[in-house]
Amino acid sequence: MTNYLELAQLSDGSIVLRRSDDYENPIVKITFSDETKDFLNGKELNVAKEMIKAGIESVSGNVKDFEEFFESKQIDLKQKTVTIH
Repeated sequence: MTNYLELAQLSDGSIVLRRSDDYENPIVKITFSDETKDFLNGKELNVAKEMIKAGIESVSGNVKDFEEFFESKQIDLKQKTVTIH
């Protein structure tokens, strides 16, 4: 079984990076304040993606695979609504 990473926006507005088979334990969780959300004007997912890429790049120096992953999933990420109970 292949395990993928996914970037998802939760019902509370926070954005998580998690394994596709583990919704309960996100690897990274990003929460923007209301003021920041107003400033970003709906671009929170894009900013979160760039934040995660920068973190990976600072550790590994290589984000090529990560960028390809997001480009291939860009449409899915914009449309995906996830609720975790």
